[in-house]
Amino acid sequence: MLTIGITGGIGSGKTTASNFFFKKGAYVFNADKESKKYLTKTVSIQHKLVNSFGNKVLSGSKLSLQKLAKVAFSSKMDQEILNGILWPEIHILIQKAKEIAVENNCDLFIVDAALIIEAGFHNSFDKTILVIAEKNKRIHRAIKRTNLALDQIQKRMMLQMDDKEKKKFADVVFENNGTIKEFYNKLGKFYNSIRQ
Repeated sequence: MLTIGITGGIGSGKTTASNFFFKKGAYVFNADKESKKYLTKTVSIQHKLVNSFGNKVLSGSKLSLQKLAKVAFSSKMDQEILNGILWPEIHILIQKAKEIAVENNCDLFIVDAALIIEAGFHNSFDKTILVIAEKNKRIHRAIKRTNLALDQIQKRMMLQMDDKEKKKFADVVFENNGTIKEFYNKLGKFYNSIRQ
């Protein structure tokens, strides 16, 4: 089974890429969705987060994912604290998902995660794909796709590692500045090359 990590900044198109591979029959693990699901059910992690960030991440007595995101994306240090708590857990979830993929005879396993490189997990895959796009396109897409305000999107972009730096760790880089069809054509060529 070939394992691929797909990463890229907010609005770059990494989830569009993951969806392409999903349609080809790949098992896709979306780190953002899975970590949110895991967080809402795991009290021990919630306690760790409250201990690290204080009551400002709570809504009443419950952990608020929106408040947590606001705090975690307010500074590099807070983002690193969040990654330090979450990524070891996400790594375990990825291993479990990989086992399920093997049981289901999948020959392609994809992890869609914005922070694969920042968290130091890019070496866990056979290949790491980086999706990049122009800043204005990323902002436009992120506004359409998320319920985040422009300043929140820009703050997240500033905190994420620069694409030039990320390129050093990626095996394959896809530019996604055109149409979805153009992007799918690029992904299709890559997919054909790994199937041979």
